[in-house]
Amino acid sequence: MAVSFSVFAVTPSCNNNKNAKEDKELSASDVPTSVKDAFNSKYSSATDVKWEDAHENAQQTYKAKFMLNGKKMKAEFDENGAFIKEGEDS
Repeated sequence: MAVSFSVFAVTPSCNNNKNAKEDKELSASDVPTSVKDAFNSKYSSATDVKWEDAHENAQQTYKAKFMLNGKKMKAEFDENGAFIKEGEDS
């Protein structure tokens, strides 16, 4: 009687960034005032703002997803309200 074994690699995820955490939606009341103030100052005409808990280089950040001039945008701030980055949201 012959017994055969198959050997294969199992990968836990297709995500290449092992330190990435899934962003979690937050209510505006969960976002620090300094972050909301910085966002409102930079994007005063933004609409449909939604906040997410995010991370940048293992640092706690806050990501805003919003509409600006007909485009879906996103911007990220640190917990003190310092601007980190922005871009179009797909």
